[in-house]
Amino acid sequence: MLRALAIALATLVPVAAHADYKQWSVAVWPDYAITYVDSRAPSGGGGGGEVGFGVSDSLTIKASGFVSWHPVDATKTTTAGTIGEFGAMAGINYSLDVIRLVPSFDLQLGVLGLRGDASFRDNAKSNSVAPSSTAFGVGLGFGLDYLLTRHIAVGLIVRYHAFLTDITRIPVYLFVGPRVTFRFGG
Repeated sequence: MLRALAIALATLVPVAAHADYKQWSVAVWPDYAITYVDSRAPSGGGGGGEVGFGVSDSLTIKASGFVSWHPVDATKTTTAGTIGEFGAMAGINYSLDVIRLVPSFDLQLGVLGLRGDASFRDNAKSNSVAPSSTAFGVGLGFGLDYLLTRHIAVGLIVRYHAFLTDITRIPVYLFVGPRVTFRFGG
């Protein structure tokens, strides 16, 4: 009990703010992902990464990318296979960097894509699993990081992506996973 209390208090002890102003950050993560394609909602996995540059104490401009693969069963109109999804986005991140636990919020715009093939091919065979799409999309995210040191953080990321220009066919893509972030510069 005493050990748990000490750990809880240690995470609340204020430390010097490690604001991101003029700092570069690089983060990588594996993820669990789910997508909604026609009447199917296959789960899958993948990974991603991002690069950011702090433009103020709380705002960071970020570029990110991710991929995931989702096995799907056949339906009356589609064949079984593996769906590959990908994205490349840019946006802003707002973080509340005042204690060792750092919550942050993302808003991103970019390209989202889906292929009915694990190797991201766009052909008749892949389109029989799921019709291919590359569309403009938006991403909203939440992260919670724990600062191990001034330059290394571990945490969790959750991001929701929506296709804006192909919304009737592929309305949502969600991923969640642990991440590690490295900061340098500034």
